Amino acid sequence: MAGASGRARDSLSPQQRSRHYRELADAAFLKAKHVDNPQTRTEYLTLAAAWHALAQEMERGERRLTRTEASPESHHKPGNNDRGPV
Repeated sequence: MAGASGRARDSLSPQQRSRHYRELADAAFLKAKHVDNPQTRTEYLTLAAAWHALAQEMERGERRLTRTEASPESHHKPGNNDRGPV
């Protein structure tokens, strides 16, 4: 079941994944609003919260990655040939 959709999701950028997870969270929340059974409503709300948390995690990772790529330290990796000032 997760095969094809999992591969398609893996090809998404972190920003696209975050948007997708938010859409899933919204869908679960809307389902919760229209369900009469309290237990089922709670399960949908739990699912919505989990999708929302995953979206936030993707966004934090994206911001971290962007900051790392933009920082000058990320372009200079000390190695054996880096002796500094002589």
